[in-house]
Amino acid sequence: MKYFILILLLITSTHYTFGQKLITNEIDEFTGKTVLETSWEILNRGSKLNSYVRYRKVDDSVYLIFRMTSGMARKVYSVDEGEVLFMKFSDDEILKISNSQYQITTTGGGTIGLLGSNGLGVELICEIDKETLSKLEEKTLAKVRVYTSEGYTEAEVNKKNAGKFKNLVRLIN
Repeated sequence: MKYFILILLLITSTHYTFGQKLITNEIDEFTGKTVLETSWEILNRGSKLNSYVRYRKVDDSVYLIFRMTSGMARKVYSVDEGEVLFMKFSDDEILKISNSQYQITTTGGGTIGLLGSNGLGVELICEIDKETLSKLEEKTLAKVRVYTSEGYTEAEVNKKNAGKFKNLVRLIN
């Protein structure tokens, strides 16, 4: 009987045990807008690119926030407004998401903690429509590419991080 209860608890709690979570779920007292924001999750780490993602939803508007440091970590670079963040899925479909404002590297700007906080990085904010959000939830992300003033940088996304990325969408959708 103990094992049955333990198994039942494990099965029912798996939906809630993912590391991804909503860190903000509130109605702004000044604007009356509903604000949801997920935790930061690692998209990839490597010599070419380290990137982190989170989602923010304000009423019906959804934003993908993408922080990155690259192999150019000691070099100042920028990402123009309207520049494309490419996302390639495991089925080879390529999704293009536009950066909403000009960004230039800042110290620690592409990280989420102490690791790498002395390097240069950027934070991109990309508004996501409902069709794009559905694709991000359904498909498995395989690779990302970001164009900067110094060229592009890209990296593979492993299956574990791709799964976490999908789970982030489910939190706000």
